[in-house]
Amino acid sequence: MATPEITDAPAVERGVVHVRVHSRSKFRNASVVCFILSILFSGTPANAARAPKYILFLTADGFRTDYIEWYHPTNLEKLIAEGVRVVHARPIFPTVTTPNMTSLVTGSYPRTTGVACNSEYLKEEDRIIQSPRDNQAETIAETLHKAGWKTGAVNHFMLEHRGVDFYETAGYDNAEKTTDAILGQLDKQARFIGAIYGAADHAGHQAGPRSEQVKEAVLSIDKAVGRLLSELKLKGIYEQTLITFNADHGMSSFEDKAVSAVPAEALKRAGFRVATSQKQLTSDTQVVVLAAGVHLVYFRKVTDEERAKATKVLSEIEGAEVLGRKELDALGCHNNRSGDLIVSPLPGYTITGSGKTGGLHGRFAEENPILLLCGRGFIHGKVEKAQTIDIVPTLLYLVKIPPAKTVDGHVIKQAIAKRRLAESESE
Repeated sequence: MATPEITDAPAVERGVVHVRVHSRSKFRNASVVCFILSILFSGTPANAARAPKYILFLTADGFRTDYIEWYHPTNLEKLIAEGVRVVHARPIFPTVTTPNMTSLVTGSYPRTTGVACNSEYLKEEDRIIQSPRDNQAETIAETLHKAGWKTGAVNHFMLEHRGVDFYETAGYDNAEKTTDAILGQLDKQARFIGAIYGAADHAGHQAGPRSEQVKEAVLSIDKAVGRLLSELKLKGIYEQTLITFNADHGMSSFEDKAVSAVPAEALKRAGFRVATSQKQLTSDTQVVVLAAGVHLVYFRKVTDEERAKATKVLSEIEGAEVLGRKELDALGCHNNRSGDLIVSPLPGYTITGSGKTGGLHGRFAEENPILLLCGRGFIHGKVEKAQTIDIVPTLLYLVKIPPAKTVDGHVIKQAIAKRRLAESESE
């Protein structure tokens, strides 16, 4: 009988032990061979023993992918080296927080979640709401909870009361307290934890992405994540954990050039009665316009002729494009709450705040969030592109739990080791 040699895992996959047999060796370490054979022929499938047991779903609000190259967060760089990085991760449009945080934890477009923007005009209720929370899709926490997992969330407002056993608000901008809360939930036997580190977004809004404030925020998050990873190793569960570090959207500096007219003002000059807030909404309001980096336009009381006129007025704004129903449907936007039209600045333009200090998001220009995936089953390397709604089905694929019917995303198969794909296809 040949002697088996236990080798380190190859660079393409973390946490897998490979056995190589040398035919020249005879009758040595027979006990080791028998042990391996007992595993191979036992009733428990070998791949079941390797299935990840934990998921950490870490989201950094407003964290651009190129913050890695700009600010060199060493712990995140190590995580990249041990996992896979999506070079071009496409978030939900508009690139604002509430719909993207919702889509991240559901794997669903706004057309499915019903959460379209940070503020929305609800036509069926004839009112404008702020910070919508009425997600209509199943969250990953709910899916895992149904499968018997204990689940938790820290700062993640779209997971509160949505399938978690533990929920804490540890301080949106306080990375160390966020890590403390995650570790506390692990001590309570939570196997899935979704958490938000928020400091980079607030710093970006205040000072812009290329600033000392953002650098400080990025490095504070990196330090806290590094401590979290060290604790996972001390607990002996790092190799059993799938980790995603992602963002809801990117961040840009305000452009020097502004579009030729603010949409609401252009419509008013054309004779339309426009509301931009609940306070302005009256019985004779014709059009509602809500700002979110882009401007969402809702037709309330207009004839077909007036709708065509309003669309023409908006189309004449220099430095912007008008997205109609066809374009919005292709982006997965909601067929009601995303507006009838969206006025979106062209590259190099902003609607308001041109030349201002600080940062903004909401436009196509902020489709540059970080997306890392690390853990048993993932390759080491890069994937050129994926959508942020693909994270949920990909994680569920590796823990062998079927996704909810509301999931719109797809498994990022390029990020998964071929061996894992072959195992799943053979089951």
